[in-house]
Amino acid sequence: MTQNTTIQNTSDLLGFLATQAESRKDWFGFSQQRMTAVTLSHDIAKAHAHHMTPEDVVTYALALNQEIFKRIIKG
Repeated sequence: MTQNTTIQNTSDLLGFLATQAESRKDWFGFSQQRMTAVTLSHDIAKAHAHHMTPEDVVTYALALNQEIFKRIIKG
């Protein structure tokens, strides 16, 4: 049975990913990476919108997401 999860903030996303990590081998797949990148983009934009363009925010979020995957997920 599939359970629906509502993600409303960064804490919800972190909780969802932690639950997935405990239950699935492929827990940080493409969909999870995209969700994380979108959340990172929004958080970065909130904090740095006066210094960065939207393109800069997305580029940075994607690069950060890739580093998270390489260094933390894959180890």
